Amino acid sequence: MGPKLLEFERQMAHKTRRTHAIGVNSGSLAIEISLRALGIGPGDEVLLSAFAYSANVNSVLHVGATPVFVDVNSRTMNMDPVAAESKATPKTKAMLVAETFGNPAGFPDLIALCSRLEIPMIENGTEGLGSTYGMDNVGRFGRIACFGFFASRPITTGEGGMIVTHDDHLAAACRAMRHQGRVDRISFPHQSMDLGTKMEHVYDGYDGRLPEMNAALGLSQLQRLDQTIARRAEVAQSYTKRLGGESDILLLNPPSECTMSWSNFVVRLSDRFTKDDRDQIIDGMHRLDIGAADWWPCAALLPHVRKITGHQVGDFPLAERLSHRTIALPFYETISEREIDDVCQTLTTLIGRVGASREEKKDIGE
Repeated sequence: MGPKLLEFERQMAHKTRRTHAIGVNSGSLAIEISLRALGIGPGDEVLLSAFAYSANVNSVLHVGATPVFVDVNSRTMNMDPVAAESKATPKTKAMLVAETFGNPAGFPDLIALCSRLEIPMIENGTEGLGSTYGMDNVGRFGRIACFGFFASRPITTGEGGMIVTHDDHLAAACRAMRHQGRVDRISFPHQSMDLGTKMEHVYDGYDGRLPEMNAALGLSQLQRLDQTIARRAEVAQSYTKRLGGESDILLLNPPSECTMSWSNFVVRLSDRFTKDDRDQIIDGMHRLDIGAADWWPCAALLPHVRKITGHQVGDFPLAERLSHRTIALPFYETISEREIDDVCQTLTTLIGRVGASREEKKDIGE
């Protein structure tokens, strides 16, 4: 935890307009430490979206709390605040919510719900670093917010994460937990840390520090985040221009007052396609050496989650419908217009073939 990490934390706090930033070694650990700092544990319930990356539910399970899944709003693809309120109980102690594909649409209503329920929001802003909504930015919506810096993000440290908050007490708890629960005391005033400190352990903590080399990489990328976001917006615009007129492809439609940072580019197939159809399209793209992925499975129906919660297919119809029809396309700053053309042409051709085959089978069946 040297000067590069301290500077990375300082600049992340400035970028997200928060008082404190605490670097950790993964985005998942950032969520887990945040939950623990808020006192979330066994017997507590946490509201979270049924359509979200697995790190969200895994972190809740790791602290011993109970995940309570909420279906999504079909327009925003984020947690539905009306459905969330119906799932709240006296055991509900927090809401863990992420900006789906970096889009913060609907967050004002979720913030208002947290206020009514008097529970904190933990914001997983990993996909939305740099996104804004009106006068606010991703990282300021929750009482505490988390970011991950995996390889595919606008900022990557290889692996790594960051916690940001205004709360002095939460920040102190997170700093201690990431460092084996230690709160170190300097032996004498103005003594150099290099001479050693007296260790006090106040929490059951982790080896959760963000290494200095990773922090240096993150710091260099943070300094050019605005240029990265601008380039990613150009790539997203190119995809949108080529795919916007396709009737079987639904594109992300952020609010007009939202500026997107575009962590990835995900399209959704129309409802006439099934999960098998979507997987067939992805397989076809792979055979032509074009990257594509399902993004994401329904978190509430992951095998290890179902063993605990007992959820069944059909419990979260909107989240399941999304998870069966989403496709993540190749998305990075150096992609060329020709490569985007190849991706879009291949995608639309495969959609046409799979759709035609589906109609042919339907006619034969009739």
